[in-house]
Amino acid sequence: MVENSRERDRSQPQRIFDTHIHFPWGEERDPVEATEELIEVCRRHNVVKVALLGSRWADYNERVAGAIERHPDLFLGMYGVELGEDSSESIREAHARGFRGLKVIHAFKPYDDRAFWPIYETAEALGMVCLFHTGVVGGGVDFRDTDPFDPEVVRRTRFWEKRAAGQGFSSAHMDPILLDTLAFAFPRLRIIGAHLGVGQYDYACHIARWRRNVFWDLSGGELVRRHTFERHLIGPEISAFKVLFASDCGLEKLGDEIADWQAVFDLLRLTHGERERIFYGNAARLFAIDEFAGVTDEAAYNAIWEADEAEPADSSAAGSELAALEEEPEGDASIVSDAINR
Repeated sequence: MVENSRERDRSQPQRIFDTHIHFPWGEERDPVEATEELIEVCRRHNVVKVALLGSRWADYNERVAGAIERHPDLFLGMYGVELGEDSSESIREAHARGFRGLKVIHAFKPYDDRAFWPIYETAEALGMVCLFHTGVVGGGVDFRDTDPFDPEVVRRTRFWEKRAAGQGFSSAHMDPILLDTLAFAFPRLRIIGAHLGVGQYDYACHIARWRRNVFWDLSGGELVRRHTFERHLIGPEISAFKVLFASDCGLEKLGDEIADWQAVFDLLRLTHGERERIFYGNAARLFAIDEFAGVTDEAAYNAIWEADEAEPADSSAAGSELAALEEEPEGDASIVSDAINR
């Protein structure tokens, strides 16, 4: 398929970076066997890189640590943070163990509460990527097609309901707009919002439009996929440069997720180059791996960043309150490495 052609592409992506895979659930499972099963599924579907998510729940951070130690060419570990419990020191320890980023969810205060800022400041200084759950958090049962008065359903949901009762937990603490605060406060922190801000796509798209350091993953299954198509989000509302493939599903469904997104990209008439960016290139640049190591990591822009500090603000820069809303910024394209645009 020609790079800029908008014809249908029926081929499977040659390489995929999945930015949202949880370590396979099941505390009773042998972690090595679970890891090998995941590797086989990835190999089958051309998934060559995985952001593997840990959690403070049970021993999943330890399981991820073992996986990234044994298979560093495939897995990039995302340390599961417990906001309010973790500290700058524990983040530094996670980084020293090889974790490349943080997974953030289940906050008892809004993500942008200043009590959490030392966590983000440390991650920014270490060059770690932060992946935030956004939107209404799932509850284990989808009541679009389930009777809430079924006794069996009550039995299935009671554990989580009891656990959350009286704790002050709220999806409002994970609202997509909170990432805008963090993008301003920590402009060199690489931020991924999960699920395209499900339910609040307008915020997600606008934040991606104006904040260099904020990206969104496409996990969320049929719901996010349908809304992405029906609202024609990719292109008119959010650039293909700012979205990342992510499955966040059971391993048995990974192949279907890839195929279903391919079908949506066909309907949206995305080019081969746009698909390559979404399936692999954006995440590879974000995490600065392989050919982008030392090229697109935030430290590679230190000279530009430091030079800008000594210069007056560019009143014509896009996003500046002094600039016209739709005005394109002028810039020296020579500062961007050829590798970035490959």
